[in-house]
Amino acid sequence: MSTKRYGAIALLIAATVVLSGCAASRSEIKMTAAAVPTTSTVTKARAVVIRSVKDERAFEKAPSVASTPSLGGEGADKASLAIKERAVARKRNSYGMAMGDVLLEEGQSVTGLVRENLTGAFQQMGYRVTDEASAGRNPLLVDVQIKKFWSWMQPGFWALTLNSNIETTIRVSGANAGTTVSVHVQDSRQMATDGAWMEILDKALTAFRAQAVQKLQGPPF
Repeated sequence: MSTKRYGAIALLIAATVVLSGCAASRSEIKMTAAAVPTTSTVTKARAVVIRSVKDERAFEKAPSVASTPSLGGEGADKASLAIKERAVARKRNSYGMAMGDVLLEEGQSVTGLVRENLTGAFQQMGYRVTDEASAGRNPLLVDVQIKKFWSWMQPGFWALTLNSNIETTIRVSGANAGTTVSVHVQDSRQMATDGAWMEILDKALTAFRAQAVQKLQGPPF
């Protein structure tokens, strides 16, 4: 085997080790605040109170598909509620094997991001979003169930694909049934860096706000 070929193999092995090392570690990312158009003004008489946001995601120990939430380290069974509330993705190596976790930084949570972005959607629709004490007469009371909130990687020959799902059921006082807001986004990348995870999640949250505005237009609004 030629020296040149040995060198190429050595570089490939070194790159694999480096990527695997990064993938095996647990990362923390910080998401920026939801962007609300500066032209948003209060045009609706009734205020909105987001009364509750519940994280109902089900974590599995070794799911058969990458889109199902799971955790490395201590594993999903032993992970604390505080860790699960911050978990948004699972890293994978070039063979698709599950590795380290991607968490929101301390102080941020999945329920917090959904509340913040849903607040932005209501404000974009012209509502004042506040607490019950300051809501005034006959506010719209909103309860949210988070069914999906997860990002994952699909390895490819030339590039990898990052995916992100968000799905919630939004129940509003006076409505006969809940409203489902469900989005899926994806993007191609060369590497799944922390910045890439932040960008795919931001893309999903932007789509979530847009669909929430579209779907929350009928009665009782």
